[in-house]
Amino acid sequence: MNTILIVSRTQMSHGVCVGGIVEETNEFIRLHTDTGGNLPTEAPYQIGDRWHMLVEPAWNARPKPHVEDRQTTAVRHLENVGMQGVANFIRQHCSITEGCITQLFNHTLQFSGPHFLTGSVGKDHVPDHSVAFWVADKDLMKHDNSFQGKPGVYYLYGSYRIKYVGFQTPLDCIPQGTVLRMSLANWWKKGDSDEERCYLQLSGWYV
Repeated sequence: MNTILIVSRTQMSHGVCVGGIVEETNEFIRLHTDTGGNLPTEAPYQIGDRWHMLVEPAWNARPKPHVEDRQTTAVRHLENVGMQGVANFIRQHCSITEGCITQLFNHTLQFSGPHFLTGSVGKDHVPDHSVAFWVADKDLMKHDNSFQGKPGVYYLYGSYRIKYVGFQTPLDCIPQGTVLRMSLANWWKKGDSDEERCYLQLSGWYV
């Protein structure tokens, strides 16, 4: 049995995606059900929760970069340490990328776009993980926009644009120095492209 600190809760088309850290090993995990399925929307896990859980490799584990999938069975809820408690744990125990956005995911991100630059990875340069913590060297500014007719919330880091996929109420400005959780979305073909890519997204922040 392990102690899991819940660090993210993000939106999916079916269910929710919940991220955690195994406190005993500082391993990043993505929680699945005990049968390997996506968590339902009503899953009780909230950011800051600490749970005792049974954790095992997912039978349907995916290749890089999405190596964090784990089958989990909740045993007991312990407490909620709050956003500051999560930030403190991350700063004390986890690897954090600091500085420019281009340093994320071992410098494997490629950026493109007609107006704002969007980050993604292709199958020619795949990192060995799909979750990272980042402390940016400048403020992130909220940018409401739509993509292909779908409304969404984005954040601008200079000329770079990042899609926000969390449940936290968006801030107009996420201050420089804030701990951010970043992730790579599932493989996806954009528009008429023949190439699948994993796009950079903002899962949440800790203030």
